[in-house]
Amino acid sequence: MKKVLVVFLVSLLSISVFANVVNEINDPSAYSRAMGGAIYALYTGPQSISYNPAGMATGRDAVFFSHIEHFFGVVRNEFLSGSFRLKNIYVGGAIQYTYPVDELNYDQYKLNGAVAYKIGENTFGLGLNAWIGSNIKNGFSMDFGSIIKYENFNFAVVVKNAFASITWASTPSTSQSYTPELIFGASYIGQRYTLNSYVNFVSGELGLGAEIPVTSFFSLLGGYRMTFYKELSKEVSVGTRIYYHGLDLDIAYVFKGSLQFGDVINPFYVSLTYNFSGGI
Repeated sequence: MKKVLVVFLVSLLSISVFANVVNEINDPSAYSRAMGGAIYALYTGPQSISYNPAGMATGRDAVFFSHIEHFFGVVRNEFLSGSFRLKNIYVGGAIQYTYPVDELNYDQYKLNGAVAYKIGENTFGLGLNAWIGSNIKNGFSMDFGSIIKYENFNFAVVVKNAFASITWASTPSTSQSYTPELIFGASYIGQRYTLNSYVNFVSGELGLGAEIPVTSFFSLLGGYRMTFYKELSKEVSVGTRIYYHGLDLDIAYVFKGSLQFGDVINPFYVSLTYNFSGGI
């Protein structure tokens, strides 16, 4: 029964990349997951490629890597991205690989390219996404994003999966299109804490998160996310961030509840970012 459930969840996951539901493929960052997915209005470097390409504009060149264990630890996800600065222009790219750890015949690659342009304290970005895998012949979509700063507040408007289409391996001659997602995000950045939120008007997702610095190199993270009308989608998350001389280590654990038969689907995340310009 466990194998059957895993195969079903993996199939659902691959479809949900375009179907506008909560999933691990579109959310590879431990920093994000620890705060309920609410980093759309934050400048987080190359990990922003999967959320809001405008968030690449940190003023630093950086690389980012994350590892995810989810669906009973049977399916894993690896994400590697990087971004660099050319004056007011930021260019980034990412590759993501989802695969099983046993005999299940499944894998999926997601490739991203992104560019962001900063005007004063405001940034606008564009991302291109491509999919290929054992269940996908080809797939494509575009993301558009912005971050507008006002005093201690950041506001974000993001359109994800615009012009999305995918050709499934089971129907190689048919390309399916999908509805774009409209996301609003807001963050309050204070001296003692950061509060973050977002709402996805298409999928019905709502996320809230907080970061509380404890020392000059350590923060506590927490968040809550839900999808309206879906009881099993509610989740609580906790995590930590350790940052020292340009190196950020994020760890998150998501309490998503359980399915029938007592099988728990709580994912565990570890992310690592290195900023080449250093700093604490």
